[in-house]
Amino acid sequence: MYKIICLVVCIAVCLNRVHGNAEDKIAIMTAVKPFVEECAKKHGVTFEALLTAKASGKIDGVEPCFYSCVYKKTEFLNSKGEYDVDTALAKLKKYISNDDDYAKLSQVGKDCASVNSKPVGDGEAGCERGVLLTQCFLDHKGSVPM
Repeated sequence: MYKIICLVVCIAVCLNRVHGNAEDKIAIMTAVKPFVEECAKKHGVTFEALLTAKASGKIDGVEPCFYSCVYKKTEFLNSKGEYDVDTALAKLKKYISNDDDYAKLSQVGKDCASVNSKPVGDGEAGCERGVLLTQCFLDHKGSVPM
C-alpha cells in the first residue's frame, strides 16, 4: 500500500525525498490509505495500474477522477474542484513534525497553486485538475532535497 500512497498523495511522494521521520510518513499513509482504497474501488483503478504509473512516471494511465476523489477526500481539492492550498497546508502541518521539512513541502504546495489558473473542462468534478495537481507534485518531487 505504501507504493500506492506515494504515487497518489503528493506529500507522501515528496516525503520520500525528505529527512522526514518515519512516524510522520506512517501517520500520513495511515490517514490516506482508506481514501486511496475507496477511490480506487469507486473508479476501477487497480493496484497494478498504480504501480505501472509509479514506475513509468506517467499518470495518464490512471482514471483521472481517481485523483480528484482522493484529493477531495483529503480536502486538497474543494467542492468547486479547485486546489485549496491553505487547507492542504494546514492538514499537512498536522503530520510533519520537522519545521524545515514542512517549509520545503509548503513551497511545493504553494508552487502547485498555479493549477487553479489552468483551464479545465470538467469544472467542479475536478478530475482534470486532480491530474494537473498530481503532475505538478511529481514535477516538483526533485526540488525537495534528500
